[in-house]
Amino acid sequence: MKKIFFILFLLCFDLSFAVKSVEDIKITTDDGWVLNAKWHSPLGQRPVLLFLHSQKSNLTEWKKWMPLAERYGFGYLAIDLRGHGLSNISPDGSTTTFKSFSVSGLDNEYNKMIRDADAALVWISSQGFTLDRVVPVGAWLGANLAIKISAINKEIPMCVAIYPSMNINDVLVVNPIRAYGKRPILIVSSSKYEKKYKEFQLLNDIARFSCGKENVFSIVEEGINGPYDLRISEIARILGWTENPRIPELIDYDPTVSTQTVNLSTITYGENNEQK
Repeated sequence: MKKIFFILFLLCFDLSFAVKSVEDIKITTDDGWVLNAKWHSPLGQRPVLLFLHSQKSNLTEWKKWMPLAERYGFGYLAIDLRGHGLSNISPDGSTTTFKSFSVSGLDNEYNKMIRDADAALVWISSQGFTLDRVVPVGAWLGANLAIKISAINKEIPMCVAIYPSMNINDVLVVNPIRAYGKRPILIVSSSKYEKKYKEFQLLNDIARFSCGKENVFSIVEEGINGPYDLRISEIARILGWTENPRIPELIDYDPTVSTQTVNLSTITYGENNEQK
C-alpha cells in the first residue's frame, strides 16, 4: 500500500511540472519602448494567441480569457501597448502614458503600436514558435492592429478582431482588410451601438469582397463593450474557431434594407474622450 501511495505521489509531482506557468516578461521594440507582457507557453502543437488590448486599457483586459486558454493548452502573449499599463517608460527614459499621445497623424504613437505587435511576433519566434501557429486577437484599437499585423505577415493563418473600427486615432483598417488575403478572419461586434454596428456591416462587407466570403466569419453579441463582456461560452467558441474556422455562422445581411446614411467620422479617444 505504501508503494502505491509513493507511485501516486510521484505521478502528481510530475504532473505539477507539466503545467505551464505564466511568466512576466519584457519585450523591446525596434524604436526603444520596453513593453510589459505576460507569456504562457502552449502545449504540443496548440496555437499561440497574441492578445492586443483596446485604447486606454491594458493586458488585464484579457484576464477572463487567460485561464480558459490555459485550460485548452493554448499559448498566449498578452502585451501592454506603449503608453498603456506598465509599458510607460519611453525610449528617452521618461514616464509617458497614452494621455500625451496625439490622436491624429499617420505617424502618431497609435500607428507606431504596429511596432509593438511586430516586436511581440519577433519574441514569439525567438521561443521557437513559427508564425503559422500565431493568432492575433485584438479589441477596438487592438483589433485594428491585429488585422494590420496579419496583413503584413502572410504566414499568420487567421485573426480575431473584436470591435474593429474604420478609424481609431488615425489607425485605419480598410486597406489592411483589402490586403489581408484569402485567409480566415473572425469579426466580433455588437448591436448595442448603432453607428458601430453599421461600421461592422461595412467592414464585414469589405472583408467578404476582399478575402472571400467563405473566409469571413462573424459573431454579433447584443451588449458587449469588449472582450471582458463576452460569456465564457462565447470565448470558448472563439478559441474553438482558431482551430476549426468554420464554427460561427456567417452573418448575412442586406445593406439595402436601411436607407439611413452611415457617419464614418474619425473616432478619437484622447484624454477627455470616453472610449466607447
